[in-house]
Amino acid sequence: MNIRAIIALFIILSLSPHAIAKNFVYKRQIIKEVNINGNRYFSEGKILNILLTKPNKWYNVFKKRRISRTNIKFDVKQLLKLYNQNGFLFTVVVDTLVDYYENDSSMVTVAFNINEGKQVYVDYLEIHGGLPGLNENFHKFTRNITPGEPVNNDAVLAAAFRIRDNYSDNGYPYAKVTTDYEYTFDSTEVAIHYDIAESCFVYNGDIEISREGKSTTKESVLKRELLVESGKPYSRKLNIESRQRLYSTGILKFIKLKKSDELVFVNLDTSKADTAFTNIRLIVTERKSNFINFRFGINQDEDFNSVFRTSVSWGNRNLWGTGRKLIFSAGNSIQLAKKGVEEERAITVGDLFSDLEFKHVKASIEASYIEPWFLGCRMPLSIGTIYEPSNKDPIYDKYYDRISGTASLFKDMNRYTNVTFSARVEFVDYHGASSAEAMAFRLEGDNSIRRRLSVYGRRDTRDNIFMPQRGSYSYTSLEYVGHYLGGDFNYIKGEFYWSRYKFLFGDNLLASRFRIGAIEELGNNGRTSTDDRFKLGGAKTVRGFAENMLGPVWTKDDDVVASLIGLPKGGKLLILTNFELRRSLFWRIGGSVFVDIGNVFFDIRDFKLNEIVSTSGLGLHFFTPVGPLRFEYAFVNQRELDLSEGSYHLTLLYAF
Repeated sequence: MNIRAIIALFIILSLSPHAIAKNFVYKRQIIKEVNINGNRYFSEGKILNILLTKPNKWYNVFKKRRISRTNIKFDVKQLLKLYNQNGFLFTVVVDTLVDYYENDSSMVTVAFNINEGKQVYVDYLEIHGGLPGLNENFHKFTRNITPGEPVNNDAVLAAAFRIRDNYSDNGYPYAKVTTDYEYTFDSTEVAIHYDIAESCFVYNGDIEISREGKSTTKESVLKRELLVESGKPYSRKLNIESRQRLYSTGILKFIKLKKSDELVFVNLDTSKADTAFTNIRLIVTERKSNFINFRFGINQDEDFNSVFRTSVSWGNRNLWGTGRKLIFSAGNSIQLAKKGVEEERAITVGDLFSDLEFKHVKASIEASYIEPWFLGCRMPLSIGTIYEPSNKDPIYDKYYDRISGTASLFKDMNRYTNVTFSARVEFVDYHGASSAEAMAFRLEGDNSIRRRLSVYGRRDTRDNIFMPQRGSYSYTSLEYVGHYLGGDFNYIKGEFYWSRYKFLFGDNLLASRFRIGAIEELGNNGRTSTDDRFKLGGAKTVRGFAENMLGPVWTKDDDVVASLIGLPKGGKLLILTNFELRRSLFWRIGGSVFVDIGNVFFDIRDFKLNEIVSTSGLGLHFFTPVGPLRFEYAFVNQRELDLSEGSYHLTLLYAF
């Protein structure tokens, strides 16, 4: 062995495995271009928008997009799905890679080559087999398939699933539904056949409960949530609803409710449909009964602008294994404000360059007890008390103590709709009021007692409560305060709220809202306070104004103390409409354009159409796991537009 070979061997042996590996690290190639070839029906932009494989842009400076074989396989499936949804049942997609770009091996070009084939249209639909009674809703199950329109392969399969589920909901869990396409000679039209084999009719047998891990819940507490019953026909729908009811108790973290698949036949007469029993098995894993939660976040307060709220709660979610709950909590809210400025208002862009400080605005101590089944009915009763010591009132610029007690009954009407009945008593005591202020405050309710009964109905079909993209949310509320109940205030208050979410022009989401409310004072001593009346303005209503600063304000004509002049006093009539166009921009960043329209009138008779105010604005959103963090700017639409007079808002979650 010569001297050079010996030196080379010594160098290799002296290198650590880590050093050797470091010199041979494989880095995936950077995507330079993504080419779409052969597409005629869909534009290149439409196709690129659904792909995970995307070319690098100017903003991919710190993290380059690199080639991924997994993403490419997924994209091929997505393209086939897109074409199959629009009648192209014979589409073929082939991906190709060019592993160099201008002699640079670190770059790669990805191409998706598409052979669209013929577009196929629906000729007619037929159903074969099954039972006449259960086939009556065939047209309802196939409502998304229209003769004369292009075939949507996903809609065809979804209809088969709905037909199968209909049989499973009515005692036939082993029914099978298959689809068959019968093409015309030129393959431009297709007849769709659904073939049904219902199998045997099944009854529920014994219901068995299995527990995993530590368990303290009584068996009767679990069984009372079940809608499935022994001896009743099997129903997939009732099985699902039973699981939902069990999860809603809050005491379980894992639930499995399934049939045993071991059938006991009770009728083998071939001239009749076979019937059988199957046992139902419920498997549950419980959550820990005792818990401690810490929370920190940005909330929109009804009296202040965005506040930073911290809270801690301790409780037991399953007292003595009965499902009853006992919870204690304490919270504190602070507001970021301009130093030396006493009034509560939104921070403008000019304030960001001034001295800012955190100001305490609210604190609360709360205890609540929940009885999940009141009087033997699935109608939770909640009893709670809240003590708020030395909180600041932004209207009076004074501090107050408030203690309140509430009892409410909650009833689910169906999956989307519920109703709440509640009764509430509260007592408020203000600190440090002079004799002159005390007289003025009495008009608003100093040392006041409120007694109220209310009913609140809600319907929620949103697909996501934090970032809704489809569905709607609405509620109707009615409050009866004082009058025959006694107390210092006497009025009736009603409100209606409706919002809807729908995609418009591709990926643009249109969110709209309408809200209206009115108050009528009752009797000769009818009274309302600022707390009772409606207010508008702020990050969740009309964003061109600071919190609660749209609508009537106290003036010298109201014969009040000077500290109240210029502050909002609320109104007895509220009208609000919002339109917001939202879309995702890049990464976790989204944007919005919005228009807010509305106003508050002190009395219903004060309503004037020309006093309805509109504001417009722009927003940037950062999407977090708990919802979007919003930074928005809005200005009042008027003849002499002054953008510097707009309001800035920073808060978590959408305005509606």
